[in-house]
Amino acid sequence: MGGSFGGKTGHVFRFSCAQMLKKKGYLVSTILIGLVLFVGIIAIMAITSSKDKEKAAPTKVGTMIICNESDIKFAEGEEIDRTAMAEAIRIACDCKSASVEWKEEAVIANEVKAVEDASKGEKIDSFFAVLRNTDEGYGLFMVRPERCTWSEGEVTEAGNAIIPELKSYVERNVDPMKAAVIRIPTSSTTLVVGEDTSVVAQLVKYILPMISGMLMYFMVLAYGQDIARSVAAEKTSKLMEMLLSFVPPKALIMGKILAGFVMSVVQVMIWLVCGIGGYLVGGVIARSINPDYTDVIRKFFDMVRAVTGNSAMTIGPVILALVVLFLGLLIYYAIAGIGGSIVTKPEEIGSANAVITFPVLIFWLVGYFAALNQNEGLLTVCRYIPFAAPFTVTAEILVGKVSITTALIIVVEMYICTMLMVWLAAKIYKGLVLYTGEKLSLRKVFGVIRGK
Repeated sequence: MGGSFGGKTGHVFRFSCAQMLKKKGYLVSTILIGLVLFVGIIAIMAITSSKDKEKAAPTKVGTMIICNESDIKFAEGEEIDRTAMAEAIRIACDCKSASVEWKEEAVIANEVKAVEDASKGEKIDSFFAVLRNTDEGYGLFMVRPERCTWSEGEVTEAGNAIIPELKSYVERNVDPMKAAVIRIPTSSTTLVVGEDTSVVAQLVKYILPMISGMLMYFMVLAYGQDIARSVAAEKTSKLMEMLLSFVPPKALIMGKILAGFVMSVVQVMIWLVCGIGGYLVGGVIARSINPDYTDVIRKFFDMVRAVTGNSAMTIGPVILALVVLFLGLLIYYAIAGIGGSIVTKPEEIGSANAVITFPVLIFWLVGYFAALNQNEGLLTVCRYIPFAAPFTVTAEILVGKVSITTALIIVVEMYICTMLMVWLAAKIYKGLVLYTGEKLSLRKVFGVIRGK
């Protein structure tokens, strides 16, 4: 074996990876889930393309008239992006076309009456959004004429679709604190921005944080417990003294942690490639079935961006989200290594699993319920706690809720914590590798860390 510390770690790493590849569970789960993603996405796209072919193209058109009854005035040379708003409405409401008009110092009652008089009793394709001052800042109130062809739900959805652009405009022209709250009441219903009833908004609020958190949770449990059992089993083996004559304790623990990390990352990347491959192949098949096929996945991403902002689901946030996820895995794998290191007898291996299970469960649930209840104070705290960040920040980065700058700060913080936890695991393992005394106390563990 090599004489250097890095060389010893490399040998342990390669051996541990080879052992994982021999496990049927790893290979079966990797292949099976990859196939489900690949075939499932192709099937969904093929089915939707067939239905698309039978479905008539959308014919509904509409005009949103924004009446500015607030104290906000255009900054000199600035104009609100009505084209972006119209496109957001078209995507969110699946209509043929939409347009947006902006009227300064307009009185909504007069505008509605003018539209109704001009229609001469016919159906009306126009509806109104009124920007007003409220006690909380500024509010967007949706108004639907009696004979409007758009339903109340569609009008509300259209109002939610323009919020990112309108809020950006408001913040550029007034004190940002004053523009922090924008509401969208329509008829007797009041909806807070980010809490609309559209499928996309509900997915962003409830499903995405749950999916990202569950992925992290189950991967940590599966691989973390495997690492803890492996470390503990070798510690309690009668062959340990012989093994240590060839490999330093630090090389053993670091090689095992890195092997578990790399193999789990490889598995996730295989699944990701299968998903992307299914999407690309499915797109070709769908367009061959129906040349006018509507790409539902691309449309979904467009709708997410319409609800959350233009940075959502783009390459940069996806890469950062994966970095946060992978750093989180490495932190918890190091904790698993610590759990395995403190085991002194074979019958105590179950306690090593508890060391990783409880923190994972606690931080996942805290992060998920904070996202579910939109508790911004708790979410902010979770973002900057390295053990909680993977369960919350991953989804927030994907939907553009966390800026790139903030995400990079969190990544740096997590990297420092990751290096500290790996060093700590190696330190404890080295100090306790041959410990066979009574059950360990926290004082003894801290003494090992301090080198006593």
